[in-house]
Amino acid sequence: MPEKTVTEQIAEILDVEFPPPPDPSQVKALHRALPGYQTVVDDAIRFAEKHGTLLNLDEIRSSLEQAKTDVNHLEPVEHLLERLYHSVYYQRLLGTDRCMEGLYDITRRIRDFSEAYPEIAEEGQPLLDFMKAFRRGRKKEKKGNGSGEG
Repeated sequence: MPEKTVTEQIAEILDVEFPPPPDPSQVKALHRALPGYQTVVDDAIRFAEKHGTLLNLDEIRSSLEQAKTDVNHLEPVEHLLERLYHSVYYQRLLGTDRCMEGLYDITRRIRDFSEAYPEIAEEGQPLLDFMKAFRRGRKKEKKGNGSGEG
């Protein structure tokens, strides 16, 4: 048996399934939750228990109970993963920030030492070009004299 992926291991720890993502048409066809629906589900289950035989609701009640159980299990896991996602996302943003800070520092040093060490400027030119392409701030003005003199 092949080893489980990290994702499969995490899904097993959280006691959740990891099926392939649904296609957009399947997602579009899902019923959207109405505000307060979970309280109404409890009432509907009690109603189905009381009138299930008369209205032939036993199968629907059973399905509703299972769906409620699934939601009650998945909701806390979803909240945990959402907090974890935001934490990891923020950590990645901080890492990206440190990378960019390093790039800015290196390009600044290349510029500072380029006159004294032309080989440094030459070797660092690809980095300078890259950073120049994405420079924030001032845009180069078109050459030409706007005063009409010429």
